[in-house]
Amino acid sequence: MNTSAAGESIEPNFKAISDLDAAINLAHSMAANSVSQFVELVKNRGNGAYMAKLRFRDPELSDKSGKDQFLYLWLTDVYYHEKENILSGIFFEVPAGLKKWHQVGERLGFESEDVFDWMINTDGHVQGGYTIRVHRSKLSTAQEKAEYDEYIGISSYEKISQ
Repeated sequence: MNTSAAGESIEPNFKAISDLDAAINLAHSMAANSVSQFVELVKNRGNGAYMAKLRFRDPELSDKSGKDQFLYLWLTDVYYHEKENILSGIFFEVPAGLKKWHQVGERLGFESEDVFDWMINTDGHVQGGYTIRVHRSKLSTAQEKAEYDEYIGISSYEKISQ
């Protein structure tokens, strides 16, 4: 569980975004088109937090609704495992619907094709983070954007070249 500096419990900040959202689909496409760049950056690891966003099927919600329902979660501390040719990352937030299967602190292996988005945060300066940028753009006020940036630890975003 995340805690504030004062030791208070902080609930994870999960937001529902439709998979029909054109901006999210564009963000996913941009992340997919640059995932090889991310893998190279992970292999040559420098300072910073290396993160990957993955898609998970929510079994209980899927069963209740009668159709597949998905959650998208960020894993942190992403590493490349050369021998196995896979990436792995650690859960730092897990919603209630997945706690039967995954726990905060658990390391999970995954393929680069499984990456829905990627981000490298070096002292608040972010590369990637395409879906985060979309979510941030949907916030109404400068204060909401500043609070969101503070929550996720971002002070600046690297320009995206298309």
